[in-house]
Amino acid sequence: MGVSVTTRKTLWGRAHNECAFPTCLQELTFDSETSDTAAAGVRIIGEEAHIRAQRAGGPRYDAGYADVDGYDNLMLMCPTHHAMIDANNGADYSVKSLEKMKAEHERKQKRRGELQGALRAYLGDRFAAENTVQFQQAELRGPSVEAMFVDVPVGGRRDGSALADLLAHISAEAPGDTEELERSSGLLITGATQALLHPNWTGNAILVGGPGQGKSTVLQYVCQFHRARRLGEEGYSAGQSELTRAESPARFPIRIDLRRYAQWAEQPRLKSGKRQKKQRQSPQEEDRWSSLEEYVVDHIRRNIGMHKFAPEDLALLLATEPVLFALDGLDEVANLATRSRVVEEISRMRGRLRADAADLVILVATRPGAALRPLTASGAFPVLHLQRLTQGLRLQYLRQWVEVLQLSEESAEKLQSTFMDSQHVPHVSELASYPMQLAILLHLLHRRQLLPQQRTELYAEYLKTFLDREQTEDKEPLLKDQRRVVEDTHAYLGWYLQTKAEEEGSAGSITRDELRALLRAYLAGQPEEQQLADDLYSAITDRVLCLVEREDAFEFEVQSLREYFAALHLYENLTPKGIGNSRDDGLNALLERPYWANTCRFFIGMLAKGELRALIGNFFTVEKKVTPRPLVRSMAVTLLNDRVYDGLTSDEIQGVVDFVLSGPGLLLAEDGVLDAAGNPLRFGERAGRAQAIAHLKTRLEQDPDAEARQAAATSLLAHSLPTDDLAAWWWEQFTPTPLWVETAARLRVFAPLSVQQEARLHTVLSSYNEPGQWRADLLRQGGYSGHSTDAVQLVWEDLNAGCDTDPDGPSRDLNALIACASSILAGSQTVPLIASEENSQAQSPLAVRVCEAARSLRPVSTASAAVEWDQYLSVVAEAWGPGWVLGRAVARVPETIDVSLMSARAGSPALTAAARIEADYRGHRSDPDWWRDRLSSVGDGYDLMLAVIALVEQARTATIVAVAAELDAAVRRLDLKQFRAVERALQQDAASYRVQPLDLHEPLRLHRVSLSGRVLWLIWQLATESTRERIPTYLEKELADVFLAGPTDGRPVVAAARTSRKVKLDCFRHARPSLPGGGWADPTQLATITIGLAKEVLETPGAWPMELVQIAIDRLNAQAASRVTPLSDVASANHWFGSP
Repeated sequence: MGVSVTTRKTLWGRAHNECAFPTCLQELTFDSETSDTAAAGVRIIGEEAHIRAQRAGGPRYDAGYADVDGYDNLMLMCPTHHAMIDANNGADYSVKSLEKMKAEHERKQKRRGELQGALRAYLGDRFAAENTVQFQQAELRGPSVEAMFVDVPVGGRRDGSALADLLAHISAEAPGDTEELERSSGLLITGATQALLHPNWTGNAILVGGPGQGKSTVLQYVCQFHRARRLGEEGYSAGQSELTRAESPARFPIRIDLRRYAQWAEQPRLKSGKRQKKQRQSPQEEDRWSSLEEYVVDHIRRNIGMHKFAPEDLALLLATEPVLFALDGLDEVANLATRSRVVEEISRMRGRLRADAADLVILVATRPGAALRPLTASGAFPVLHLQRLTQGLRLQYLRQWVEVLQLSEESAEKLQSTFMDSQHVPHVSELASYPMQLAILLHLLHRRQLLPQQRTELYAEYLKTFLDREQTEDKEPLLKDQRRVVEDTHAYLGWYLQTKAEEEGSAGSITRDELRALLRAYLAGQPEEQQLADDLYSAITDRVLCLVEREDAFEFEVQSLREYFAALHLYENLTPKGIGNSRDDGLNALLERPYWANTCRFFIGMLAKGELRALIGNFFTVEKKVTPRPLVRSMAVTLLNDRVYDGLTSDEIQGVVDFVLSGPGLLLAEDGVLDAAGNPLRFGERAGRAQAIAHLKTRLEQDPDAEARQAAATSLLAHSLPTDDLAAWWWEQFTPTPLWVETAARLRVFAPLSVQQEARLHTVLSSYNEPGQWRADLLRQGGYSGHSTDAVQLVWEDLNAGCDTDPDGPSRDLNALIACASSILAGSQTVPLIASEENSQAQSPLAVRVCEAARSLRPVSTASAAVEWDQYLSVVAEAWGPGWVLGRAVARVPETIDVSLMSARAGSPALTAAARIEADYRGHRSDPDWWRDRLSSVGDGYDLMLAVIALVEQARTATIVAVAAELDAAVRRLDLKQFRAVERALQQDAASYRVQPLDLHEPLRLHRVSLSGRVLWLIWQLATESTRERIPTYLEKELADVFLAGPTDGRPVVAAARTSRKVKLDCFRHARPSLPGGGWADPTQLATITIGLAKEVLETPGAWPMELVQIAIDRLNAQAASRVTPLSDVASANHWFGSP
């Protein structure tokens, strides 16, 4: 009979053009120029799916159901989910479940249609409210966010994650002038909106940026981008083409101020509009924290006028629309315990919503230093660090600033010329690094042709210029007679609101009534105090001056202005000398309170030169109180970047740099703990770079700690310029020791080399046999670009001993050797291209021979005949001789070929021996005594490595169980680099499906075998799924043993050891080399760090992974925050602002 027109219209109308499958947002019709229905320009992909099949044998066929083409038996679906429900003849989806799915979809779509008015009202309200830049005082009154927006660079770690892949793709697809940022930070760099608005962006992120760096503006712009698309507004293209915009979802953006959420969540609330009865509440009820979802509902309700919005409407919105939660100002939640609660709530909200939300993205913006671990450790919230503006972005901002101000062509050219001529001056370049500071700098350049020397001066001169303009243009009469009072009042308000935020967790704002009362109290004792208070009240509430009115309360336009005025109030009221109320006392109090860090920066910027010289004494005083927390070290770095030390001597700056890098500071600096952007610390020119080089050279010459030396070498290389001639200096320190050559490799001083240096290098490498590194890796890391016979021979020996490195060094000879070996070890079916290209270059004889052998190889596979394998292995044996390469190649011979016969007919002694031992491995699969003898008699080199691999891959399960103790002893004989080689070989073999999975499930379940952590990890590479289910119980207790063995990457080890028990942190001691930073330290899997262990970690960070260093900092910061006295209490107790 077919589907009738009425049925079809009803079906499509009630489905609202969307697939009925839960969480599927696929639209079923869309515009298409290549559509078959070209006249309409529409492509239809929706399918009218039958709940009960039309014909016998079909999914869910019901012979007794007649109206198979009726509305009740149809549901609208996308092709993917239509195929899914009908797969396996419909066995996975019953008639009842599909009818329920359809009814629920149509119910939601009906309510969704009814909800559109409220949603559009919210979007329109927020689009209008958030369409102007937040910081408007610097000549920028009323421009849209788009008019002044530049795409601030963000950086993400190169950790192989999906985000890293996306950033790399964007960077390659649309490169910017970010080379210097990438070099100095080691991060992948793209524009913030390039990433966040990319069609392939999925998931969540945390935007971390310093004061005025643009993180809030990024969120504001991203939200406006989506609002504009949904409302059909022009603009906010983010530089995207129409095609790209069409491919990316138009999300429903909800921007939340976390300061206000925290304040709201802590208030007792009347639920359902009814007064609750007074009754005894449980501790759980008393501790109830209102959820973020509740606040979002309340927030939307307050911005939709006469429309209604209920909690179930938010659930519907999340289930049927792509949604963005933009959570701003986490760092502005002053109380650390409250901030931690907010972080926990964000994490829990994600957990609650991710199951039912169709497409949810959560972005969180904060300053550095916020305790983010519940978010970052899960891996669900990667961190994007905002970077400095590149030269191109600064110029773009200047042009937009000029256009908004409508400057004449002459004025614009003059401003640009002055600005560009000043960019080479270090302090100007530093001040122009961030959007807010750049706006102020341009304002001062335009108005007064003034270039401030440092950050505090920038704000001070800006304030002066702003008030001069208000006074000169007679916009505020009060300034003419009471300017000092106006300035002092702003400073007091900055202090008052900053302390109020710290003590009460407020949003840093004040109501009209509170403001009037506060002004009267503050001005008490002034002449005509009542009238003056009223005049100031009128000036602030009518003209606003440096404050803005938001949500029926007054606050400083941006937090940095509030912090500047708070610092000004302190500076002008604290005495030069005193007991408890001197500037030294105030400064020390600021230094030990992270919430006051930006205020502290402004305060220090106000100090005279003599006071700055003495500042190092304050550092040491406070350091004794807060150690081992790196609070003061981090502040010292920030002050160097703020240029407060300009004008001081090199020795005085050296003292500050030595303070920062001394002891554990060096490793903390390389871990990114001391840098605001989370990057390895790099001092700027005339801001500590030269002094850092001096300090780092001394550390390399004197520090015996291996981790510290590695960090010093890495940092020294990053800080050095060609004029520093690092290579010449280190070659002058030459000693034929492993320590010298390892440092030389990190400093990349192996090219170019003189004849004498080449000879010295060969001498030291010839005797080098350290457990953790191959000589081939040292040469590659050190930048060796030569092709000496000695160097090539050393690399050939390493490759034949088990080295598996990458052919990415500057030496073509070494790259050719490595590529040839890698292709054989990986079982590649093609000749490496690099080997075929090398014959046009001068090479060492050994490299030529190996390359020629590689070109003569004919691909072999499991289907190849014995004669083909004979030929293949003969070539390998001729080029490589006895060793790891040949042994691994012979191990790949298929089981269908008798390797004992191959041994008999081989023309090479090396191949004969390798084939004979492989035949023994295969012939003694069930002979524990033979394996015991083999493991005890084999040497410590590649023979031992091959024997371990053969036992795990070829012996019967019963044999492995019987010789478990001998296997453990053999694996313990492997040094770090050999263990990594065996690990890699097992991973390659498992991936190639060349060997049978290893089943130890029953022996493990019955406790018939005892294996060390390192053996368990090797077995994991080949284990069956049932065996992998058993291993974590044993591996969790043996993690320390695995890390001592030296796995290539410890993150999969931690994941494999996941059980219901929490892992004790002590097992990560000495695990730093195996555990790079990035998402492995899940707090649900790790035991809570004790205060004692946290202190130990920060005192000896070289022994611990970077993630645990951050955990230790967060733990000690939380403890300190719970004990620290609010600054206003300190001020009151010590009479900072007058006599008692």
